[in-house]
Amino acid sequence: MALLAAGLALARTAQGAPTLPTIPGRTFYITNYGAIGDGVTTNTTAIQNAINAAAAAGGGTVEFTAGVYESAPLTLGNGINLQIDAGAELQMLPMSSFTNYPNAGSYFLYGNNLHDLEISGAGTIDGQGAAWWTYDATNSSLSRPYMLYFNGCQRVLAQNITLQNPPAQHLVFKGKGGNITVQSITINTSGSSPNTDGIDLVGTNALVQNCSISDGDDNIALGSGSGPSAGILVTNCAFGYGHGVSIGSYTSGGVSNLTVLNCSFNNTANGIRMKSDNDRGGVTQNLLYANITMTNVNLPLIIDSYYEEYGTPDDITPAIAAAQSVPANPPATTPIWRNITLSNVSAVGGSGYIAGIIWGRTEMPVTNVTLSRVTISASKTLDLYNVAGMQLLDSQINLPAGQKTLTLYNAQVAASNRVPGTNVILLDGTNSANALALYNATASTTDRNVLGANPITLAGSLLTVSNSLSLSNASAVDFFLGTNGSQVAVTGNLSLAGSVNVAAGGGFNAGQFKLFTYAGSLSGGLALGSLPAGYTGSIVTNMPGQVSLILDSTVPPQPGFTAVKSLGGALVFSGGGGPLNEEYLVLSSTNLGLPPSQWSVVATNAFSHNGAFVFTNTQATGAGGVFYMLEVP
Repeated sequence: MALLAAGLALARTAQGAPTLPTIPGRTFYITNYGAIGDGVTTNTTAIQNAINAAAAAGGGTVEFTAGVYESAPLTLGNGINLQIDAGAELQMLPMSSFTNYPNAGSYFLYGNNLHDLEISGAGTIDGQGAAWWTYDATNSSLSRPYMLYFNGCQRVLAQNITLQNPPAQHLVFKGKGGNITVQSITINTSGSSPNTDGIDLVGTNALVQNCSISDGDDNIALGSGSGPSAGILVTNCAFGYGHGVSIGSYTSGGVSNLTVLNCSFNNTANGIRMKSDNDRGGVTQNLLYANITMTNVNLPLIIDSYYEEYGTPDDITPAIAAAQSVPANPPATTPIWRNITLSNVSAVGGSGYIAGIIWGRTEMPVTNVTLSRVTISASKTLDLYNVAGMQLLDSQINLPAGQKTLTLYNAQVAASNRVPGTNVILLDGTNSANALALYNATASTTDRNVLGANPITLAGSLLTVSNSLSLSNASAVDFFLGTNGSQVAVTGNLSLAGSVNVAAGGGFNAGQFKLFTYAGSLSGGLALGSLPAGYTGSIVTNMPGQVSLILDSTVPPQPGFTAVKSLGGALVFSGGGGPLNEEYLVLSSTNLGLPPSQWSVVATNAFSHNGAFVFTNTQATGAGGVFYMLEVP
């Protein structure tokens, strides 16, 4: 699977690895321009002069040797590598001094529409942000500045550096930039610091790898109204304190072709997080999250189209989801989430929190979300509201006993296992247009209202309704029948309407199948819809406690066994036909044109230990007609 995920990751960055910047081999030491690394001297002019000299020369490395260099805002130029050596630290001036300079409310290090930029070295850039975090910007026109801000820049590399304590976001890419590489950086800022995103990334063809990020807001944030975010790979990163790998809340520029691969989350408030609202949304699509581990992550999965109205949605009920108004003319900024895959994800949620929520807008459901080999252990349910094409493949939501696994509103969900699942999926929710499909899965609900008018599909699966069940005239129940039975078990009354459709599952053949069982009363009836080609059938309701289907083949049976001799009144058949010690019917007819239901049953027995089919209650000891064997379902 790792190889598959890696292949998908490469496919999602179809433009190839980002092009790295070209930095000429000239070095400009800031100390040669008067900088003093004593932690006291203000070095703004000296550092800016070194940057300007490098830019005027056509680019080069502006190097910080060991020492602590304080500075006000700085502006970069084309072809510049800002290299902070081990033992060196570039500090923002304290807030009381920093605010005296132009652009103090915008940035510390800034590049606008530049190309070929690098921030490197084993040193540190520190924003001395503690005073800013308690600063009330409403009392001043000055806002908290970004620490590193690249707007519309091309071919940018940030590597090996440590970033910490910014007034606001650490490393920001905005505008229509591209070919961005961030690798082996460390972001280590207090989890209580407000609005200190680790990396805000807007741009195309970007790579973030081998990074360690802990902060007070989004570890990584993607999406904006300023430009598209597309062709992005985040891999081999460790996320600590923060709000997770987030998309939004502004997504109007579009987010597409994102892969998050081989990453870990530990003590992160959220894991995989997508948020927007209908005043700022756009198209977010083609997202892959693979080989992910989460430990003590409060909310492992969030997709939220009502972010501005409800904030982080950890307590949204189906009634709240159902009560949302639908605009007469949905705006173009309605958020669209589609084609999202989580593969090989293991998450342990925070105590008292839900496993996650996917909440599309009523007028714009989330579509095509797949959880493949995903395991989430949490305290409460996974909420699925306004979701279409949701698949859980070999996935488990592990909750305390009695907690509902899935809570549904207007959700179309399929749960599928390669081998029959052992966990029972407990369902809750509100009836709207819920549709449920189970493949080798077992589900149960106490709420008759969780099942809507859309189809219920069962393949090798059992659905238990611990209540009464009433199907509407618009209901359709699709059964895949075969060796592994499919059934709806109702502990109360069963009221039938709508139709039953049948498809062939593994080991399918003619016979009698239990479709529904019930403990109370039965009313109404079912129409028989589609059947596998070559079969006719009828619904049988006259057997107490069950509704069955009898299927006959329209193809005349061919004898698979030949009566070869009679031994002491016992008829012995030769030939292969089925497993040992299974129950079979032996049918006889002199007219091969009749369907099996009109053949005569002459015996019921099993294969003997030597593989011969033997019966002693024969009605015709080897005399006349053709014998046919039919396995009893």
